[in-house]
Amino acid sequence: MDSTDLRGGTRGDAEVRPIGSLHDLREHVQWAIELEHATIPPYLCALYSLDVARNANAAEVVQSVVVEEMLHLTLAANLLNAVGGAPVLDAARLVPGYPRTLPHGAPALTLELRSFGPQGLEDFLMIEHPSPPRAVPEADRYETIGQFYAAIEVGLRYLCESLGEDTVFTGELSRQIGSSYPYGGAGRVVPVSDLDSALDALAEIVEQGEGSSARGVWDNDRQMFHPDRDEVAH
Repeated sequence: MDSTDLRGGTRGDAEVRPIGSLHDLREHVQWAIELEHATIPPYLCALYSLDVARNANAAEVVQSVVVEEMLHLTLAANLLNAVGGAPVLDAARLVPGYPRTLPHGAPALTLELRSFGPQGLEDFLMIEHPSPPRAVPEADRYETIGQFYAAIEVGLRYLCESLGEDTVFTGELSRQIGSSYPYGGAGRVVPVSDLDSALDALAEIVEQGEGSSARGVWDNDRQMFHPDRDEVAH
């Protein structure tokens, strides 16, 4: 992704506000933590409504998504720690009522708590909807989660180019969650210490969620409950 081309842009008649400072970056990565946190209750509600004995396949898929959303929250927290921020998980805004919008997302991105069924599946398709081809990164009021993470990537690249990686990545390595911590889902826990590892963590989040245009529906991981099988994106 070319940061010089994508730092700015337009969405309709509105200017797309770029991430242009370390303060902006830390603020937006905190939003990413809140975004991932907000997706977990709808999936859990659908999971708890299922009779596992009668709907084992559906329960496995939804449970694997829940666990991977927790991974995405962890990766976002690793990134925020790496750039000198401090993840907040206990603020009142993280536990609002439902229905609600995705944090700082477009009004159409509304989450509700539903039992598993056709409407719940439509909600999940909205959450994981892939970004359109050549979609503009959106740092706020984003239309897809992928566009929001693209804006974070653009901001990271810009700040590393303009300030230097040593100025951007100032966090304590001891605050990183790595492979020594238990994790039973698909994908990888990526400790973040520099631009390459930050981009690796962002790619893990996006490819598990909406998928990668280069690989279609496959996310390059193995299924949580059937590790002999390839996994598709959410």
